[in-house]
Amino acid sequence: MQILLNIGNTHTQIAKTTANGQPELLAQVESPAVIAAQGAVAVLDALPAGWRGLAVSVVPALTGLLHNRYGDALRVLAPADFPQLDFQRVDTSTLGMDRIANAAAAHALAGRAVVVVDCGTAITLEAVDAAGCFLGGAILPGRMLARRSLAAYTAQLPMLPLQQQRPAALGRCTREAMEAGMDLGAVGAVQYLLEQCRLEMGAADALCWAVGGDAAFFCDNVPGLIPGPQYLTLRGAACSQASAD
Repeated sequence: MQILLNIGNTHTQIAKTTANGQPELLAQVESPAVIAAQGAVAVLDALPAGWRGLAVSVVPALTGLLHNRYGDALRVLAPADFPQLDFQRVDTSTLGMDRIANAAAAHALAGRAVVVVDCGTAITLEAVDAAGCFLGGAILPGRMLARRSLAAYTAQLPMLPLQQQRPAALGRCTREAMEAGMDLGAVGAVQYLLEQCRLEMGAADALCWAVGGDAAFFCDNVPGLIPGPQYLTLRGAACSQASAD
């Protein structure tokens, strides 16, 4: 049985590969909780003997704990596992594996130039041309991270929950002003970055996909941004050369 893991800062997704090669989600657990449990994951512990896993990780500490517990059953993917992508224009030594997996899945599924906006703890953009060249992208704080930062590093600004409704630009109180700044600021940043990505790619018609836990908010508020395929990072793991080994 082939298992796919997307190990993120906030959550870890665990899926199995179905007969048609698509990921079927088995569980989503909080990554800090898995770290506290020294890498123990109930759904992995319950798997039958002989399972093999492919992991996309941006949390080295958690990757190490999982490797210590599950050993050779779990393979952590690296850029070399994605020969279908051309990395000549980027520095893969600093490139997050989630971004590489997103690019691989997008290239396989879109069939044309595409920009992926992954809306999670951080918001990342990955641009891939029709030939599979990874062109680069951008990283900025996600909406929840921005909230945590303001609450943690100011004396009087409160921690605010995420809202799906688009705020007004003219906040009438501190709370509304914070929502305007953080949420409309994030929308404006993503919209501008997409415009610039398409311009620098020379692909005005490039698809723009939003994935991740906060994707719906950005799809509702950024023109031309549409929902990408579900579990895109996991699909990228399934696109790796290691999946066929």
